Amino acid sequence: MNIKKIAEICGYSVATVSRVINDDSRVAASTRKKVLSVIDKYNFVPNITGRSLRTQKSNRILVLLPTMANQFYTTIIQGIEDTADEHGYATLVAVSNLEESKELKYLHMLRMNHVDGCISFFNTLDADYITQLSKKYPFVQCCELTIGAEVSHVVIDNEKAIYDVTSEFIENNHKTIAFISGNYYKYSEISRESGFIKAHLDHNLKLDKSLIVKSFYRYTDGAEAVKKIFSRDKTPTAIVCASDSLALGAISELKRMEINVGEEVMVIGFDDTSITEFYKPSISSVSQPRYELGKEAFDLIFQKLNNIDATNKKVILPHRIIHRESTGY
Repeated sequence: MNIKKIAEICGYSVATVSRVINDDSRVAASTRKKVLSVIDKYNFVPNITGRSLRTQKSNRILVLLPTMANQFYTTIIQGIEDTADEHGYATLVAVSNLEESKELKYLHMLRMNHVDGCISFFNTLDADYITQLSKKYPFVQCCELTIGAEVSHVVIDNEKAIYDVTSEFIENNHKTIAFISGNYYKYSEISRESGFIKAHLDHNLKLDKSLIVKSFYRYTDGAEAVKKIFSRDKTPTAIVCASDSLALGAISELKRMEINVGEEVMVIGFDDTSITEFYKPSISSVSQPRYELGKEAFDLIFQKLNNIDATNKKVILPHRIIHRESTGY
């Protein structure tokens, strides 16, 4: 197999295939994806130097983030770095900004042996692509899964976390509860919404689906969601938020509306980021074991580094509900 044959199979010119191999930024994402899938299928290595690189290690792990704006990732990365260091590995953090072309660019480093493995926090790529990638290269997912992909991963039970929070509100006599969710990270969002609905069903409480509002994860989205929710005749006495940023925005808007948070309306966020303790009122939140998530993520990638054919593992870590002033504590 040579570059000319790869070009023929792809239906592109040799020059285009060469640009993909050399990580030329001018190549379209769809073209890059097609060429790399053919390269993977035929285990093509571009040159003699590349063949020798296959037997060498870089002792570096790529950590692929969707954004740097979310402080939630900081402690997880620390867990990865500390555990990697214990095993003689360094970490390289890259940010995709939720762009497929950037993901493909960084994953090209894995194929070219510039890194030995990849821990990904979110992918825009489809399940089949992720499955095939993980069969050939050490690749695991942390916190967010690609639904349908066969890949080792570590998460919390997102459905149970929101189920537990919602059940607590119901058991404390809250009859009308709103849920503010995001609309991008499909795995966690679907799981959390499922937990919210299931809690209502299990407690025989009628669910008003108009109180489920989907947005993004900015503070302003939480505020806008509250405006939408409180424009209705029936308003909630408790609000469950899928992130701390949404909770902060929701609380800010409630305060602007002169609604007493923690007394008239309870609000809880998700992730227990540092702002939850220092905002006024302090924000209740679902805590994820972030450092342990990082440690487990590296342990999973280390297993794949030692044996790419090792059975894929699903690790679920426990969550905690932390109550503060926003839920009346």
